[in-house]
Amino acid sequence: MTAGESAFPIGYFFIISKLNNLVIDVENPTEAGPGARIIMKERQAKSPERDSQLWIHQNGFLTNKMTGLVLDINRSPSFMAIFNGENHLYLDQMKEEDTAHDQRFAFEEETGFIYSLHNENIVFDIRKAEVAEGGRVIVYKRKGISEDSSKKPLHQYWSVELGDPPKIDEDDEEEDESKRARLRSWFGNWSGWDKRKNGMLVEHDLEEAHEKVYTEKKASLSHELLAGAAAFAAVHAWEKRQEEAGEEVHHSMTKKLLASLAAAEMVKLYEERGIEEEDDDEEKKIEKKNILQRMSASAAQNLFEAKHGRV
Repeated sequence: MTAGESAFPIGYFFIISKLNNLVIDVENPTEAGPGARIIMKERQAKSPERDSQLWIHQNGFLTNKMTGLVLDINRSPSFMAIFNGENHLYLDQMKEEDTAHDQRFAFEEETGFIYSLHNENIVFDIRKAEVAEGGRVIVYKRKGISEDSSKKPLHQYWSVELGDPPKIDEDDEEEDESKRARLRSWFGNWSGWDKRKNGMLVEHDLEEAHEKVYTEKKASLSHELLAGAAAFAAVHAWEKRQEEAGEEVHHSMTKKLLASLAAAEMVKLYEERGIEEEDDDEEKKIEKKNILQRMSASAAQNLFEAKHGRV
């Protein structure tokens, strides 16, 4: 089975264990970066809090919505784990495809195995078949399929379920599933889409988001749309400033500046539009604001790379 034939759906989805009905999540998601551990947690009901539990499958890569990083296989440091052939899953930057053999996976819906495209006998597993929250997600040798329910390796069986679709403008004929998927992909590793139907978002799409938020001032919009609008506003403001000053583009410095500008713009939108829920306590409000800032910063950096090239 190739990446294109995998049973993963298009769009963001939860990965659910058939052992304990918990979902794959990132440890300490608001602080997570490359090297963050992957664990099992109770499923969250709302975005953006649940975004660390949502994944999108692109050309074999499983990208985390909140962080924009992909799942990678890392050899466990313990002697027993090395002896047993146990490897952990963690987050990392997306590698070039020819060196990404530890980052590309596929899903067998019929059996429930999620396996490495490099070696289909290596599958997602839960360390020590831990039932409680916090269990480590690892990869391990595929167990045999048993008809005896008591012998089924449920710790290696998974299901996937699409997250709720974001709010869209029902009166806008241009809104569709493919655009929604492309918009969401800007908050992770957006490259890798090889067809326009499910391809990378272009500048015009973010410009439309900006139009709906800043000009039309539509009331009911998804978090992705708001963050995308803030990102477009930040990049547009920076480009105007550069043009007026006649300065050259310096990629590393510019990306950091754009991230700050987009995050600040997102805070302004957050405060103007009252995005928090009525039952959000102060800690929840701060967490939600931080997540949205990271989303807009990521989108701004991706837009910059699309227009001016990568470092």
